[in-house]
Amino acid sequence: MKMRVVLIILLCSIFSVASYADGPGWTANVIITKLVATQNGGVNVRVSPDLTNCVSQSGYGPNFASVYPTHPGISRIQAMLMQAYAQGTKVSLWFSDNNCTVGEIIVGGW
Repeated sequence: MKMRVVLIILLCSIFSVASYADGPGWTANVIITKLVATQNGGVNVRVSPDLTNCVSQSGYGPNFASVYPTHPGISRIQAMLMQAYAQGTKVSLWFSDNNCTVGEIIVGGW
C-alpha cells in the first residue's frame, strides 16, 4: 500500500511538471503576471507558475516567454494577453520551440 502511494505521488509530480514544460508544446492553465513591450516591437510574458528555461527577447531572462514582432498574429495575441492579464483569466500558451516562443494562445485555458 505504501509503495502504491509513493508511485502515485511520483507519477503526479512527473505529469504536473510536464504540464508546464517550457516548450515546444502547450502550457496548461497559467495566469499572466507581467507583460513587457520590448524595444523591437515584440512582447514578453511572465506567467504563474513560473517558466524556468526560456530564452526571452531583450534579455528578460528564463522566466519570460516571447512573442516576436515578426509573428503574423502579434496584434491579436497581444490583445488577448492584455485582456487575460487585466481580468486575471487563465490562458494556455503554445510554444513553437524550446525557447518559449509563443505561437498561439487560448484565453480561458484548457
